[in-house]
Amino acid sequence: MMDYPDVEEALISTAGLSEDFPIVQQGSCNSRRGSTLVQGTFNLINIFMGLGLLSMPYAMRLSGWLGLAAMAALTCLFCLSGKLIVHAFDKMPLHCAQSYPNLGQLALGQPGRYLVAGFALSEFFGGGCMMLIVMWRIVMDMLPDQGMAGISSFHVAVGGTSLLILPMLFIQSFQRLSWLSMVGFISTMVVTATALLLVAVDPLRTHMPTQPAPGHTLADWNIIQACGIFAMSVSGHSSLPVLRNSMAKPQEFDSVLNVSFSLMMGVYGTVAALGYYYFGSSAHTLLTTDLARNSPFTGHCFLLPGLTADKLVALCIMLNAYSTYPSLVLVMQDMIVSILPGGQQGIAWRQPHQKVALAMRLLIFAAGGFTAYAAFAVLGNVMSLVGGMCSMCCSLLLPSLFYLVLHRHELSLTRKIGVVLLLLCGVALLLLIVVQNLQDLMSPYAPIPGNSISTVYLGHWIAMSSGL
Repeated sequence: MMDYPDVEEALISTAGLSEDFPIVQQGSCNSRRGSTLVQGTFNLINIFMGLGLLSMPYAMRLSGWLGLAAMAALTCLFCLSGKLIVHAFDKMPLHCAQSYPNLGQLALGQPGRYLVAGFALSEFFGGGCMMLIVMWRIVMDMLPDQGMAGISSFHVAVGGTSLLILPMLFIQSFQRLSWLSMVGFISTMVVTATALLLVAVDPLRTHMPTQPAPGHTLADWNIIQACGIFAMSVSGHSSLPVLRNSMAKPQEFDSVLNVSFSLMMGVYGTVAALGYYYFGSSAHTLLTTDLARNSPFTGHCFLLPGLTADKLVALCIMLNAYSTYPSLVLVMQDMIVSILPGGQQGIAWRQPHQKVALAMRLLIFAAGGFTAYAAFAVLGNVMSLVGGMCSMCCSLLLPSLFYLVLHRHELSLTRKIGVVLLLLCGVALLLLIVVQNLQDLMSPYAPIPGNSISTVYLGHWIAMSSGL
């Protein structure tokens, strides 16, 4: 991310890191305090794994069982691109702040800095919109269909969540919210445990309300769209420089990547396989919808009256999004300031006046709210197109390109060919995603049976933006 105090503080809060170590490495030092390998792994997984987990069974519905192989291949591909961006930082001067935009400037000059900042800002803006949409959807599902006091459930959800978020935007320090980072880990475990429990309770699917049980396919032509879901679920490489510099031993970060992506592959694969086995061709875009309508848990409460399995999962996801969104707004604020005159490589920039900074955060929230409001049922494919392009560029194409440019004189011919092939693979995947979304935009949108229009759009947006 950016090499600025507020951005670093926001990411510390999001990842649950400690204030006791430096996020930006300024020069060399023999000893430094920071996260261990285990803590670094936890922090990376906490940032990378999020709402995309809920769409894993739906991605399998699109791809068939072959989707498991596609997910494994893409996870390995994005783990490799993560290593490339880390090794590209070995070329950064020690006196220069170790940030992604500064790396772009080192590789491609000033245009590289603006390129990284632009794509990363768009990626985070899209991720913020996605979080708003998910929070609105969850609140809507908990409200009566007729709404409240003559106001539709949609407008109640939008107004209520906005009132809850506004006070968070006035807080200057998010470090006091760091304990909420555990919610992300808890929500991941709850979703995984629910998928395991689902198959354990009803392995033959005889207690599924909808009978006969839905079928499965080996492969489907929609596997391209499923690859978009898988790819976005393991993207988020803009945060890797900060995570690397937060470690006591940054040289161990390759091991952190190996362990983290292996664990993510295991969790994603478990939820995808078990969810698809149980719900098959009837899987909705969100796992919570299937748990509420077509599972042995439908209508059964846990611990408290009215607390069903789908509501428990939805509550964890809601709290995770709610605790993360203000930090994203702070990151976007500093990204905007960084591309203004004065945000040059290695130079500390002056913080804007407190009231100016607050006004910027409120404007970002308003812009995101209006965009999410419009995209909730109308512009989903447009947003998925933009979000998919930005995330793919930040997490696959730019890391590979920067590594190739900065190490071009040291790489063997074989390694150069390998990186070029990785770039070509990323470009091909990007083009496939773009073409499929353009086809959807140019043809009448046909709802999938069992899915409402708004839910389908939401699923496509999550598919392209869930790596935040």
